[in-house]
Formats: sequence, C-alpha cells, structure tokens
Amino acid sequence: MDNGIWATWYNLNQKKREDHIEWLHNRYLPEIITHDGIAWAAHYEVDELDYKDRRDKIPHTKEKIPQGTQFICLIAATSPHIYYQKNSPLFPENQSEETKNHFSEREEARTAILIEEERVTGPDYRMVSPGGVPAKAIQMGSYNMTSVENEIEIGKWYAQIRLPFVSEVKGAIRARKMVSTVGWAKHSVLYEFTSHEDRRNNIVREFDPFSKKTIGETIHAPGSPSIGHRIWPPVDE
Repeated sequence: MDNGIWATWYNLNQKKREDHIEWLHNRYLPEIITHDGIAWAAHYEVDELDYKDRRDKIPHTKEKIPQGTQFICLIAATSPHIYYQKNSPLFPENQSEETKNHFSEREEARTAILIEEERVTGPDYRMVSPGGVPAKAIQMGSYNMTSVENEIEIGKWYAQIRLPFVSEVKGAIRARKMVSTVGWAKHSVLYEFTSHEDRRNNIVREFDPFSKKTIGETIHAPGSPSIGHRIWPPVDE
C-alpha cells in the first residue's frame, strides 16, 4: 500500500546541483525507503518546455508561495499518518545535520502530504515499475478550485470523464487523484505513462466544453502540470 505521498517541488542552484543529486540518489533516498512504513521513493527532473503551450492557458496562482518547478521528489508511505508519527522523516528533529544542510540547498521548495482519493490503471499497467515506483514518464498537477461548487464539478470530471479516459487510452499506466493533508494546493493528480511520446500522441487532446469550463475554474501551483522524467531509481532502457 502506498496511499500517502510526501511531495516536494523545488529548484537547485547550478553550482550545487551535482552534489545535491549525488547525495539524494546515493544516500538519502536509498536510506529513507528502509524507514518503517515507507513504500517507495522517486526523483524527477521536470521538462519545463514540454506542455508549455497548454500550461500557459491554465490559470495559475498569484499568491506568494514557493515557486519551485525544476525537480519533484516523491516519497510514498502506507498512510499519510506515517509522516506524523514521532519518528517521522518529515520532522527536522529526526533529520541529520547532513540532511538539513542539503535540504537547505533546495530553493523555492514547496511541500505537500497527499492522500489518495482514487486510482485507475491503464491498458499498459503491465509496465508498472518494480516496487510500485511511478513510471519513468509522469505528469503531475496540483491546484485549488475557485469555489465549493466547482470542487463538485472537478469531482464529476475525474469520475465520469478523465479517469475513465485514462483507463482506456494507449500509453497510460496508472493515474491517481489525491487531496492534501498539508500543502498549498488541495488537489493533486499523478499520471504515469509508458513514455512522453505516448503521452503527447495519445493522451493530450482537445477538451469538450464541460471539461474546458471545469478546468478553467482551477488555480494551479507554479509550473503545474509538471512533466517529469524519472532520474531515480535509474531507468533501464
């Protein structure tokens, strides 16, 4: 089970990037997946140009929140409550000085603790990564809605249109609709694909009027939806 996800979006200074990633991939993430209740961890580099034309048409927040968009670190637990236990890796008092120092290198870091609301599997679910780690190609959005009424509409959209579509379209592996227990955005969605080429060719499509209207009532976090390429665990081509 992996119903709780600790997600962090952040930027890295070019001078610190190589050292930070070496620490994250070779020390921190391999260690954290041994923690009680942790199911998997994954690290993604974001292609900020991919999907830009569509992204630019989506409303984004003007609130002063952290603006990280370059990387996404995802750590999944059996429940979000793992992150509130006394020994939680989320708490600074349980982090080593090395971890605190490296976390301080992350610029404009934005954190969420998410709980899964619903998931569907796609036709290519057989290609799910070992251990349940998300696929090498993801799209992840995080957003709020403009009103309670529109929250009902987005719920209808996922239940009746979006998730049924993803469950049938070639190139889709899995999709999760989530809500946050911590974080600026109340809603989040994580799509997994066989490749970004399949995503662009099969999944990106023009929306019907109801979908356009409903999506128009979202207020997205900076850079959302993010197009991620997995850089840990390593991808076997």
